[in-house]
Amino acid sequence: MKNFEIVIGIENHVELKTKSKMFSSAPVSYGETPNTNVNETDMAYPGSLPTINKKGIELAIRTCNALNMEIDTLVKFDRKNYFYPDLTKGYQITQQYNPIGKNGKLNISVNGLTKEVDIERLHMEEDTAKQIHKDDLTYIDYNRAGTGLVEIVTRPVLRSADEACAYVEKLREVLLFLKVSDVKMNEGSLRTDVNISIRPFGTEEFSNKVEVKNLNSISNIKKAIEFEVERQTKLMLNNEIIIQETRRFDDTTNSTVSMRSKSDALDYKYFREPNIMPIQLKKEWVEDCIKNSPELADIKRIKYVNDYKISINDANIILTSIEMTEFFEETIKFTNNYTKVANILISDIQAQLNNENTTIDKLALLPSHLAEMINLVDQSVISSKHTKTILPIIMKDSSKSVIEIVEELNIKMISDENEIANLVNPIIESNLELLEQYSERPERVTKTIMGQLMKVTGGNVNPETGMNIIIKLVENKIK
Repeated sequence: MKNFEIVIGIENHVELKTKSKMFSSAPVSYGETPNTNVNETDMAYPGSLPTINKKGIELAIRTCNALNMEIDTLVKFDRKNYFYPDLTKGYQITQQYNPIGKNGKLNISVNGLTKEVDIERLHMEEDTAKQIHKDDLTYIDYNRAGTGLVEIVTRPVLRSADEACAYVEKLREVLLFLKVSDVKMNEGSLRTDVNISIRPFGTEEFSNKVEVKNLNSISNIKKAIEFEVERQTKLMLNNEIIIQETRRFDDTTNSTVSMRSKSDALDYKYFREPNIMPIQLKKEWVEDCIKNSPELADIKRIKYVNDYKISINDANIILTSIEMTEFFEETIKFTNNYTKVANILISDIQAQLNNENTTIDKLALLPSHLAEMINLVDQSVISSKHTKTILPIIMKDSSKSVIEIVEELNIKMISDENEIANLVNPIIESNLELLEQYSERPERVTKTIMGQLMKVTGGNVNPETGMNIIIKLVENKIK
């Protein structure tokens, strides 16, 4: 394997986060009753005509800008002709000749090194229907047919499975924070096709490539590439021809399986879409789309580390979820203790989310309540120990403020010096023999008295204030 260079190019199909489909007014949905979210255009009824989804174009422009692409402001569509059950029209509306974006780049990090990935093109098109294979029958759900897509195609510049995975992960992060798509690979809103070939090191010419279709997880991308590289290496070492073909990944055997030869590829007979005239986008509108794009994770990451003093690891954990990120940013509007907010989110709250297999926006927890709890700790009204009692309550019920819960549970910290002194004096009087050890073992004496004070008060004494008063009263007593 060390004798050969791995050559990888990636194609990603991304479902756009629009309310309606790309060329019809039918709603976009997932998990609905099959064939209920379709209309005459989706089903290719005679006389039905496509209309372009303006929001879809806006999301495509956002993506082009984030990927540093040249944007073509003259939008044109083409027909990709093929007869297959997943498209009732007998063709797909796409952008074969004039993609809206081209010549982009995206930086990835692999093993501490930065690599610039060249992106050839981004084009808009419509999704096909979903096919469900059962026994010897195929069922078709047209709910997905016509959903807006962008296809993002890299040049063959990736050189390892790790680089390919890092690229898809980075692309997913960009699309998620742009709110272009929910990029859920398990639901098909981000689908990955990987083109893989190998060649002897130093060779400029590409070998026959194999395309592995519809990989639905990062781990499967890695497994498919590693298997395919090993398979092709064995063929090449045995002087056998690597057939240019399309394969699929079988996750039960962790291997790729042949689907069809590239020599059997269809001639799609592309031509201009006659029902959609070219559209010249106004420069001001394109600039407005870019200006109003949401903040990317890379910008947030720098801000979290430099301005909020959060560790890079904690920042990365928060930024893996758009819901967690939005919750964090809303919470810090009510408190300045940024690190404490981050710590609670990625520890106690994340543990609860994992247990319930949910996201933070599904909890009853309010950002203002989490901030209030943190502020009460900082103000010594409650202790960190009390947060273990309060947090489960506010995660399930938002009807009461944190201070109301504190008062109901009677867990407010005792900070009044006179009150603490009145509690400490009886403890000292009952431990006079212990005080004789103070000159030699002062820490043992004060900690013992502190322990008894906490026991008497149920742990509700301000520890710093309590310890200062204990030291003062003990030293006065032994004089």
